[in-house]
Amino acid sequence: MAMTTMTAVKSRLVTVLKADSNLNGIQITYGDAGEAQRKECIFFGDITTNQHTPETITAGRMRQLEDFEVDCFVSVQSKAGGPEACETRCGALADFIAQALADDPQLGGTISGLLYVRVASMQLETIEAGIDGPRCLITIRIEAKARLS
Repeated sequence: MAMTTMTAVKSRLVTVLKADSNLNGIQITYGDAGEAQRKECIFFGDITTNQHTPETITAGRMRQLEDFEVDCFVSVQSKAGGPEACETRCGALADFIAQALADDPQLGGTISGLLYVRVASMQLETIEAGIDGPRCLITIRIEAKARLS
């Protein structure tokens, strides 16, 4: 009986994105790829704000709702086209992720208790200077909600 779905959700997100044909050829990793990061990379970071809320208070085991956020990072670095083109490409990759989650909010139904995942927010950061050209990073906060037994 699971008391959290955090690691299962993060692992399944990686699997779902790797299987998405729109993201073929893009490096997708469970954690920060560090020095091995390619010019286009999607990776996952921290899981934050995990909260458990009682769903019902009755005799017997108390059921809870779990609510947390997973950080997903989309990174693009490119000399061609400048910062605008870099942001456009990064935004397109982030959109593929948002579409994949909207199309399958229960991640294939393989995680017991998972109610849904959704894009909660996005943040864009662009660094214009650099020997390898501009770098764009979009942080996608993915909200997950699950019913725990």
